[in-house]
Amino acid sequence: MKLPDRILFVGAHCDDIELLAGGLLSRACRSSREVGVLVFSDHRGVVDDAAAQQARAEFSANMKWLTDRDGTPVNDLSDRMLPACSGHFESKRGDIYARLEALRDDYDLVVSHAPSDTNQDHRQVSIEVARVFKGHTSILAGEFPNNDLGDFSADVHIALTQADVDAKVRMVGSYASQQFDGRPYFSQEALRGLAAVRGSQIRTNLAEAFSAVRIRVD
Repeated sequence: MKLPDRILFVGAHCDDIELLAGGLLSRACRSSREVGVLVFSDHRGVVDDAAAQQARAEFSANMKWLTDRDGTPVNDLSDRMLPACSGHFESKRGDIYARLEALRDDYDLVVSHAPSDTNQDHRQVSIEVARVFKGHTSILAGEFPNNDLGDFSADVHIALTQADVDAKVRMVGSYASQQFDGRPYFSQEALRGLAAVRGSQIRTNLAEAFSAVRIRVD
């Protein structure tokens, strides 16, 4: 299966895209795909305003690093930041839908959160992504083991190079604003280990796994 030409990555919070699909993001940029990224929160409310601003800056710096590395522009489509994990995503469901709907005809593949993710913001974004894009594009949901109770289905494996995994580790590790409470999913060893496990399932060295929410073949 060929990687589509136009790919949109959607995350609830700054750092989600890199955690869910940092390897695929790297591969898409490396192979000169048209890449868009969209996040809806800088973690404000969970962290103080200074840390929230830092998280937004860290996300922007990662996208700039990819652009500079490959010469492929990453289009950051993010706008107003919502408070995190406080019910705002549910109350602003219509705004999230409208922002996504404006992009509905611009991409061939959308990569976002799994519908089974236990984080309330992640789940709301996954619902709106499915509502907006279900009849227009393929939709893949990335893997976030910390929020998985066993319902994630690894339907699609995307092979990665060592450079892609290194890029994912670098980008996730750049979030100094999120390094608190001993979060194990920020561990370099965990990221590399998961990539190795998913790679072994398709007889290659490294991969990321995704749930197939919708696959469209024209």
